Amino acid sequence: MNAAKILRVPEPAQRHDAVMDDGAVIQLRRHGNPAGPRLVLAHGNGFAIDGYYPFWRLLAGAYDLVLYDQRNHGRNPPHDIARHDIPQFVADMDRLLDIIPARFGAKPMVGVFHSISGVTAIRHALENGFRWAGLALFDPPLIPSRGHALHEDARAFELGLAEWAASRPDRFANIDSLAARFAGAKSLSGWVPGVHGLMARAITRDDPATGDRILSCPRAGESQIYTTNAGLDLCPRLGALTGPVMLIGSDHDHSHARAPGRVNRAMHAEHGIEWIAIPGTSHMLLVEKPGACAATLEGFLARHGLTPRRNQASTASRRTMR
Repeated sequence: MNAAKILRVPEPAQRHDAVMDDGAVIQLRRHGNPAGPRLVLAHGNGFAIDGYYPFWRLLAGAYDLVLYDQRNHGRNPPHDIARHDIPQFVADMDRLLDIIPARFGAKPMVGVFHSISGVTAIRHALENGFRWAGLALFDPPLIPSRGHALHEDARAFELGLAEWAASRPDRFANIDSLAARFAGAKSLSGWVPGVHGLMARAITRDDPATGDRILSCPRAGESQIYTTNAGLDLCPRLGALTGPVMLIGSDHDHSHARAPGRVNRAMHAEHGIEWIAIPGTSHMLLVEKPGACAATLEGFLARHGLTPRRNQASTASRRTMR
């Protein structure tokens, strides 16, 4: 793996260091077309939004993109992990929903969130009101209530990840060594070319004392998020969401299918939430089939009047990706 071949994320048109209620800093980055409809994007636990560049670059020609990493992830400076949990992510989201329009101008916002960021958006909307023009949630790892046929499967999946995260390697000689680990994992074999290195760069930072690359999100913090999520019980309340919501799930019949894809399908059946699965994908669907994910997102936006009048730029660029 050659670091020189890693996909490069362009510099944002604007950036802003948003300060949370406890002093944590979350860096906002603005890309894309400032005249277009606004999409706000964030990532899954332990990852970083720069690593999803093959997906969101397909939207940059037509949409005003505001990207952020969850606290203690990606480009954000380290902060106390004692408050590194989903309730704090929800509080951060509420603050960002005030800061984004104050900094970049007021307009309707659509949340485009993967995995734990999707769970965060659901809990935020249930507790703080639906402040979005719409929510497109990619494979959120929801935990059905105790007694549901999928409860134990979903809960065990999260607790298994918590155990893995607590002891995962957190220090690497260089980006190439982590990229090689990603590339060698069968469950990550479907990532589009260049993403293994891109994600390795996005989720690590330099350790000046040793010259190593270390995880931006401490493994104890990542584990804590999985454990927090395993105890949530949001599913019975999904019908109370008051705005447009779509679940865009992984392929529940995929060879690497996990609980989130199956639960997403069940929540559609039980609560009538709009849902579709992207064939041939696992939980990391946004970096496996970014073109299909972008097209599905734009279909949702179009159905709710949230697309620009002319969308040729994003459509043309999407033809270069699968």
